[in-house]
Amino acid sequence: MAKVGVHVGGPVTLSQAASGQKVPICLVDETDLATLETGVSSPTIQISKNYASFASASDGTFAEVGNGWYTVQLNATDTADTGILQVRVIKASTSAESVVTCEVSTSPAENRTNYIRIRQLNR
Repeated sequence: MAKVGVHVGGPVTLSQAASGQKVPICLVDETDLATLETGVSSPTIQISKNYASFASASDGTFAEVGNGWYTVQLNATDTADTGILQVRVIKASTSAESVVTCEVSTSPAENRTNYIRIRQLNR
């Protein structure tokens, strides 16, 4: 049976169709699912938009932060659709896969602009 490392703390919030957004992900050793993995390079990075099949991320730049934590950078194509986005990182010797659930929605600036428009219409 596959061992899965899962991000704890709720969904990561992302803005729709925005480049350069980074998703944190923790990688642990597959033997005890507790020892933090450092020095991981070139993993397979896949995304699932709204629970569709997993596919390769368009950007998927992978960088180590330290102490078992990494970031996966996403671009506008990766975050084009609103809804649930799952980021999966797969690498031999770490847990079979680590998954982070993200929520993609309109940006706070766009929400503010829409709010102002609605207020002006209702005056």
